Amino acid sequence: MALRPHTWTKFSSNGSSCVEVMLTSSEVLVRNSNHPDSGTVAFTFAEWQAHTEGQKLGVFDLPAGTL
Repeated sequence: MALRPHTWTKFSSNGSSCVEVMLTSSEVLVRNSNHPDSGTVAFTFAEWQAHTEGQKLGVFDLPAGTL
């Protein structure tokens, strides 16, 4: 799924813990969909690209037995 500019896109793996991501003209914003007024985290495009590449490689996977 590709991000759409200036539109919050919700991602969830279990239905209750969700994040929303929005692409702007200069950065990528992330917020908690259950508490959208609690603020956002902003990433540059380079930071977002590095993060998504790390995700694909499993760099951020939790250790077995964590959940």
